[in-house]
Amino acid sequence: MKIFYDNKCNICSKEIQFYKKRNIKSIEWIGIHNNTEKLNKANISKESSLKEIHIIDENNNVYKGVDAFIVLWKNFKYFRYLAIIINFYPIKILAKFAYKIFAKYRFKKLYKFN
Repeated sequence: MKIFYDNKCNICSKEIQFYKKRNIKSIEWIGIHNNTEKLNKANISKESSLKEIHIIDENNNVYKGVDAFIVLWKNFKYFRYLAIIINFYPIKILAKFAYKIFAKYRFKKLYKFN
């Protein structure tokens, strides 16, 4: 599994460090700012990768945002339960809405774009 994340975002990087400490060897952590070639090879635009976390699983399925976190959390013992809860339809809709607002705010604040 490959995880593309914004390694210039402090919040994003701290969260990724938390996951890395759990040392799952099957995960490749890819900071988007120093891996343009891997982004291009995965057919993920820089802009899209700045706005949402992206995951490519072992079957080359691409997940973004909340769906990506659900895939990620399924790989961690205690987070599996969170993945199940978030994946429940009404909760997933709310989570996607909240993630979109947070991601838009974070993107504007970090990169000063409209």
